Amino acid sequence: MTAWRSGDVTELMNRFGITNITARILWSRGFRTSEQVASYLYGDERIAWPRLSGTDEFVRVMREALTEGGRFRVFGDYDVDGVTGTYLMITALRMLGADADYRIPDRVADGYGLSDEMVRQAKADGVRTIVTVDNGIAAVSQCALAKELGMRVVVTDHHDPQEHLPETDCTVDPKLADGSERYDNVCGAVVAGLLANALLATERMDGFCDSMTEILALATLCDVMELNGIARDIVRKGMTKPVREWNAGLRALFEANGMQEPVRAYAFGFVLGPCINALGRLETADPGVELLLTHDADLRREYAERMVKVNRRRREQSDFYTKEAIRLADEQVARNTDEPVLVLYLPGCHESIAGIVCGKVREAWNRPTFLLTDAAGTEGMLKGSGRSTESFSMIDALNAHSDLFVKYGGHPMAAGLTIERDRLEEMRQRMAEEFRLQNASLRRGRRIDLEVPFSQLSHAVIEEIAMMGPFGKGNSEPLFALRNVTVTGIRRVGSEGQFLSLRLRDEQGTELKGMLFDDAAGFLTEFREKFGDDETDNTMYGRGTSRMTILYTARENVFQDRVSIEVEVKGYRF
Repeated sequence: MTAWRSGDVTELMNRFGITNITARILWSRGFRTSEQVASYLYGDERIAWPRLSGTDEFVRVMREALTEGGRFRVFGDYDVDGVTGTYLMITALRMLGADADYRIPDRVADGYGLSDEMVRQAKADGVRTIVTVDNGIAAVSQCALAKELGMRVVVTDHHDPQEHLPETDCTVDPKLADGSERYDNVCGAVVAGLLANALLATERMDGFCDSMTEILALATLCDVMELNGIARDIVRKGMTKPVREWNAGLRALFEANGMQEPVRAYAFGFVLGPCINALGRLETADPGVELLLTHDADLRREYAERMVKVNRRRREQSDFYTKEAIRLADEQVARNTDEPVLVLYLPGCHESIAGIVCGKVREAWNRPTFLLTDAAGTEGMLKGSGRSTESFSMIDALNAHSDLFVKYGGHPMAAGLTIERDRLEEMRQRMAEEFRLQNASLRRGRRIDLEVPFSQLSHAVIEEIAMMGPFGKGNSEPLFALRNVTVTGIRRVGSEGQFLSLRLRDEQGTELKGMLFDDAAGFLTEFREKFGDDETDNTMYGRGTSRMTILYTARENVFQDRVSIEVEVKGYRF
């Protein structure tokens, strides 16, 4: 917790009419001037859309291509960012009268990004201009082949450039720029949207990005961009846009999931996004693009309902293999407690859900994790995903040991790779060494904003916390600490009793409901070991007297028109 000064906090309280708690959070997070606080809490009425480095060249090349005529093909990716970015680019090109289609690779059959076969097929189909979205910056040989075959090549991406850049007619990637022109927190769909915005403006078709904020917000949240600057503005605007004004396909998906307004970041990142991602994992991602493009209401409903069903199947598979992967991780750590990077081989796991499972293991063990499974149709090859922690750059690790891999790509926090099976142990050893070379740490960092008794929470505080959203990477929800909390009651809730509802009382006597969503069984086991069977039984009946220290977040709960304050327990110590 960062120290704060009474005078500064009082000034913020008086100037903005906010509570002491909110003022202290803002000050400790570095919002200390009137301009900083006003921008953070209220934002601007309209988003100031940036002009990316390379936009002028993109507009020139695309206008030449449009004047020349001929077919355009947009090559996207099979995740939410790629699907939405493809939709944005196709929509803009068709608005300009272009003959434009798209191709999303099959995750298993084609792998990630542009392939030689896809380039040759484009040529055979009479395509004259290739445009990549959310990929292409690493497609050096594929872009060279496209140029050799006489096609125009335009790459739009946001991934980290590798040592060699592709030969293109135009390449736009915010991470190629320097200084104020460099944007590290815009996803592939935002890059595509900004470029389309500029291209359409040359024909006096203004307001493209303003009309697509819910699409851009979905992509930004699902691609886990840092929620500051332009990314936070986009998500804030997209989340507050009335659902009735959304893209009709996305609205159909919202309805198919039985969702209601108001829309939270959770809805984008953990309900809508996974439905689109599930198609690219278990089937093909094309229906995700068609959902957003089609004007047929019956088709929209059909696509949306199918996506919900596929996501349910994906969730069942990922739950099963997550248990297996965590068991493997437990065994690996038991053999070598000092092993800083987990490299797991899980045969039978569908490679399309390896990233989800890998992320669950990373969360459980707080260690950079690679999860590999047998590559479909390729004997002796493994394919998989990596998910990292803040202190270990996964893409830097892969770049440093590129000779190990047949193919790879990604971000500091996530990666995809292909490797020969007999090099798995070598990879495990080299990643451990790379962890040490990067001076990475296994410490789980959590920023605690303040120590706040329940008695100081109010509806005004909760409303002001909501103004600090949307929350996500780079803009975490305020986390409070509190000591000497009495656990007066414990109750299992959820369809399978997988969560806990707690009755918690602070030293001032204020009692609130607390929810624990992570490892309810572990909490109960630890509670019984610490306080014994009698106290555990008493607490289950609402007569508990045991105390603990908690980390928590606070929110309002609405039930039968009654609004109450409740907390979510994020950490505890008995």
